[in-house]
Amino acid sequence: MSVRVQPLPGPGLVVRAGELLAVCADRGDETADLVAVLHRAAADGGDGDGLITRLAGRVGAEGPACAVLALGGRPAILVRGAADVRADGGRGRVELRGPALAHQPLDGTLWTVRLSLPGSGSADPRTALHAGVVSGAGLLAQLGRPVPPPRRPDRAAPFEAVIVLPGYAPEAAPAADQTPTRALIEGVYCRDEHFNDPGQRYCQICGISMAQLTQVTRLGPRPPLGLLLLDDGSTLRLDTDYVVGREPDIDSDVAAHRARPLRVSGPASGVSRRHVRVRLTGWRVELVDLGSANGTFVHRPGAAEPERLVPGVPVVVSPGARVDVGRRWFRYESHRNSQP
Repeated sequence: MSVRVQPLPGPGLVVRAGELLAVCADRGDETADLVAVLHRAAADGGDGDGLITRLAGRVGAEGPACAVLALGGRPAILVRGAADVRADGGRGRVELRGPALAHQPLDGTLWTVRLSLPGSGSADPRTALHAGVVSGAGLLAQLGRPVPPPRRPDRAAPFEAVIVLPGYAPEAAPAADQTPTRALIEGVYCRDEHFNDPGQRYCQICGISMAQLTQVTRLGPRPPLGLLLLDDGSTLRLDTDYVVGREPDIDSDVAAHRARPLRVSGPASGVSRRHVRVRLTGWRVELVDLGSANGTFVHRPGAAEPERLVPGVPVVVSPGARVDVGRRWFRYESHRNSQP
């Protein structure tokens, strides 16, 4: 069976020895002894369930926190201390947590198994552990990728515009001293570890249903919420705040790298020096008029008339909304289908 193992960042040790995968809290010599026990158990081999049962007798109830997965035959898991295991497969989700020493077999087809200690981060898709011991506070083992169930459209849901931009690629990263800090927000992970808005019914990356998952929110880096499409065809990735205007660089948040400038100009454009701010709040996109001379107008999808923003009062917008700034305009587009 082909298994891809991705370490999760954090304090601890991640071990891959034969059919054994494990994460252990780093307690010096005690952890070194535990890793040696894991390697000896892996060398002995055997069915996953039998291997874990023997290992439980060897490691005992005391010692560094650890979580272990044994593959082969009938897979099984073990935890001790402040560690937990989350396994997803054809029979749903199985979770096992300490602090008491506990172990159990896993029946049915497995898709992913996550072993983790407190403080573990998210898996980097570029990494893979083939064998040995590395630093980390957990691991994600991918044993097979399920076929997402067919997505059935909700005919009662209102239509929302989606734009497809052939050849679009993320813009080059700005210089290190100009990169706004990525906000940490509350969200939920699908079973393939994609970070999502808790209000979504389907994963916005792989399309898998979120309805059958236990929705426990966790902090994670906010992904881009879509694009800003300007009237001249320019596109900007919406992964931070923007200040829109003729001279947005004069804004204090732009100067402090808390927002990016979006310069909109032209002959008799009617755009103020600092016209409007596009602000990301959690999973929402908001607009705040910055006291512009000619006002900011929002055309919402399906609305008969545009809405004029009250200066300084934030307004939430959904995908497909067009924003008029003077004689220029831009539109917010996204594949996300949630309502504000």
